[in-house]
Amino acid sequence: MRKAFTMLELIFVITVMGIIGTVGANVLSVMYENYISSAVNNQMQSQTELAMQQIANRMSSRIKDSVIAANDITFHGLSDARDDVNYTRVEWIGSDSDSWLGDAASTAPAWSGFIDVDNNNTTRLSSPGSDFTTNGRIDTTIQALSNSDITDAAIFFIGTNTDVQNDYGWNGSAYNINDTAMHPVAIAPNTDEIIPAGYTFSGVDVYEQYKLAWTAYAIGIDPNNDNLYLYYDYQPWQSEDYDDGRQVLLMEHVSTIKAQAIGDVIKLQICVDNNISGTITSDELYSICKEKVIF
Repeated sequence: MRKAFTMLELIFVITVMGIIGTVGANVLSVMYENYISSAVNNQMQSQTELAMQQIANRMSSRIKDSVIAANDITFHGLSDARDDVNYTRVEWIGSDSDSWLGDAASTAPAWSGFIDVDNNNTTRLSSPGSDFTTNGRIDTTIQALSNSDITDAAIFFIGTNTDVQNDYGWNGSAYNINDTAMHPVAIAPNTDEIIPAGYTFSGVDVYEQYKLAWTAYAIGIDPNNDNLYLYYDYQPWQSEDYDDGRQVLLMEHVSTIKAQAIGDVIKLQICVDNNISGTITSDELYSICKEKVIF
């Protein structure tokens, strides 16, 4: 009776085990790479969606005619942006949705958005239900969100015919006159009064509805690090540029950001690249693009 393997049997077993080991290692390698790819893709998907939502939240309260595509040399209204120009930023004037929604002290809007057209003159407008006073509800909210206060704010009449090249301050002009779309305001002695800052409403077409704005917003990719930033807390109607405000990092490794105006709707696209090292094979480039429609 035989009590041991023959040499041939041992060689056969070793060969079979080697084949199984090789196949198993390849399977494990593929599984690991698939895991890395899936994890990175999920991370990029969630981060891109979060960045898109943050942009959409601010852009949804925009003054719609104010949106521009810009670089450090020129700008155009987004609907008139040219294909032969390399724009690096999208900018817009944001309506003050924060104080309009109310605060902890009151759920009523801090500014009503309506003008009493029968009760105004060239030096003040009456906006029933609003609070334009020092340390009032509007002023307090703006101070909490920025380095600004109500004296940095401006109103925009809904229905005004505007010229994006001249009416919002994108051309670097400070406005304290009454023939532009943005009308800077001053501290009001009475709660519901809108006081013009350094000018009067003489000759101004006053409409029943208005929006209050205290900041513009910009989104752009920094060419030095491919990071996508949101800029805010700057006032173009006071001749301020986007880099005069605050800067917030939205996302890293952004390769492309595009915005397209379709009527009053904006289609936004962000593409992200992420170079992941340490995989079994070699460094790999993962890339995704997301689009969002903003009304």
